[in-house]
Amino acid sequence: MQKIIDTHQHLWDVANLEYPWLEGFDLLEQKYTPQDYREAFGSLNVVKSVHVEGDPAETHVVQEVEWLSKIAEEDGMIGAIAAAAPLENPDVESTIEQLASFKLVVGIRRMAWHNPDNQFYASPELINGVKLLPKYGLTFELCAKHDQLNAAIELVEATPDVTHAINHCGGPNIKDDEFEPWATHMKKLAVFQNVSCKVSGIVTTASENWTPEELKPYIRHLVESFGYDRLMFGSDWPVCTLAAEYQEWYDALAFAIDDASETEKNRFFYQNGLEFYKM
Repeated sequence: MQKIIDTHQHLWDVANLEYPWLEGFDLLEQKYTPQDYREAFGSLNVVKSVHVEGDPAETHVVQEVEWLSKIAEEDGMIGAIAAAAPLENPDVESTIEQLASFKLVVGIRRMAWHNPDNQFYASPELINGVKLLPKYGLTFELCAKHDQLNAAIELVEATPDVTHAINHCGGPNIKDDEFEPWATHMKKLAVFQNVSCKVSGIVTTASENWTPEELKPYIRHLVESFGYDRLMFGSDWPVCTLAAEYQEWYDALAFAIDDASETEKNRFFYQNGLEFYKM
């Protein structure tokens, strides 16, 4: 059975941590535990996961990692953590230093996705914060949607010493059948050898009654752009459950790459995540 490293999953504790973005997402506004996660992937051979921050309030970024580190010790599934940090803040280095002191923290995410400023990733303040990450051996989780990719390209150009992981395929607008300019922007990002891409999070950008055939052109474009050596599987669980169960997403992805060799599938589902997140 194919071994899987899930490079993008979440847990959160709404009773003890603040997640401002959950307002309005009633289906997600509950506690998600390791047991919930294990039940979600069911019979799939998920051997390790990368926990990507749940976008907590800025005052809770260290507290979230403390909580996750305890869970990792008890449960054993979490093999790495990408933490949150307000990288655009001038005094953010002290927070980065605290986060880097946790042995499982290997990267930092600062989301552009929910930011109303589509040029957020091109701001000098944010770029300066991202430039601090190599000092602490940390990667950057680049989470931008399709209309923010121009700024993401500027960020990558300005940070050649940073290793980037694009989250959620760059947020293509699949529900409106928009392939361009997303496709061109992703091709430009793929030129940079310090950039990898997670194939995750697109069932929630597709139409309400999405089909595997609807997703396939977007996934195939990523394969053509990045190759199997710089793509990684991610579930985006539990956010994905707004549009699909874990197995449904996995099956749609397997359908899109059904012509891949066993070696390519192993790199995509397992080996690339193992190497990128230093597990």
